[in-house]
Amino acid sequence: MRLFFSFFLIFNVSFAADAEVAPLPTSVKTEFVYPDFTQCYEKNRQSIVYFGKTRAVAIGENKAVAYSKEKPTVPFIKHDYLSNLYLFESPKPLIPIKLKPTETLKPGEWFASMSENSLVVVNISKIGSGANNFFEHSGRGDENSIIGGLCCEMSGLGIGDKFFIGSEGLEKFIHFKSAAYAELGARLEENNETIVVDFVDPNNKEAKLKAGDKIVALNGKKVKNLAEVSEALMSSKSSSKLSAQIQRDNAWIEENILAIKPKPVPKKVVPVVKKESYLETKGFKFDNDMKLLDVPAHSFAEKSGLKAGDRLIQIDETRIDKVSEAENFLAKTRNREINLLFDRNDFQFFVTLKR
Repeated sequence: MRLFFSFFLIFNVSFAADAEVAPLPTSVKTEFVYPDFTQCYEKNRQSIVYFGKTRAVAIGENKAVAYSKEKPTVPFIKHDYLSNLYLFESPKPLIPIKLKPTETLKPGEWFASMSENSLVVVNISKIGSGANNFFEHSGRGDENSIIGGLCCEMSGLGIGDKFFIGSEGLEKFIHFKSAAYAELGARLEENNETIVVDFVDPNNKEAKLKAGDKIVALNGKKVKNLAEVSEALMSSKSSSKLSAQIQRDNAWIEENILAIKPKPVPKKVVPVVKKESYLETKGFKFDNDMKLLDVPAHSFAEKSGLKAGDRLIQIDETRIDKVSEAENFLAKTRNREINLLFDRNDFQFFVTLKR
């Protein structure tokens, strides 16, 4: 268990005395104390829970949220593929932490990044903006650490290094007010019975939607919530088409918004031409019993009087049972005559081959 405690910085400020005014002390000793988050650490660590190997933070009596780039090994009830957030449901009561809005945060404000075994004092270095609601702080925190102030509330969820997702983004995800759909390449948000495109995946080049689009209807049916969007997506899987009526800026458009990537064009298979073996160049093509399958016209085999069905028994004094044995023997033999012994209906005869 590692615990990083608050530390103190002491500095002196000196003031010069003015000869024409009342004398001032030659120096004033001022002490700056970093906020002490020890109490919040002890209180909030109770809200850290595990689902399998995934650390999560309890945000309800039976629900917890976690950030993970890898799919958890245990069941979850919701996932946002764009933010890598997962929502878990616990069969046992949890001790939830209270989420605090980030709207009043200012750069330089002191916070703590707290997990069940560490506390790191940081300050806010960059305020989140846009749909992702990402924030940046000055230290190195753990994934799924609690980012909070002295009020012991949670302003965000640490996602490793020095970044965290703000509470507003967590609220939307937790309360099913937003959902990311890989089929659309976008995240949609429920807003007063209106479906608004909150964020478009920059990595999905096939996405048809744009941030700010308002989806009024899908397949001719009005949609007011994400449940109706999910239902429309399910019914469109067989047809690979989802017609949407969209309000974009001051215009109305209608198009298929499924961001299905085109199927890859199969590569042309170039047949591999098998190189003829030495025996095949001479017209010898054998089956598994070393019998000639056929005798090509004008080949050495035909000129030697061989016929289909003749069986090769041996080469010189070496017995041959497989084609590979014959090829290996010939590969080692150069610049001399070789005697091939054949059998035809119990009649044996030699064929001389110059190698």
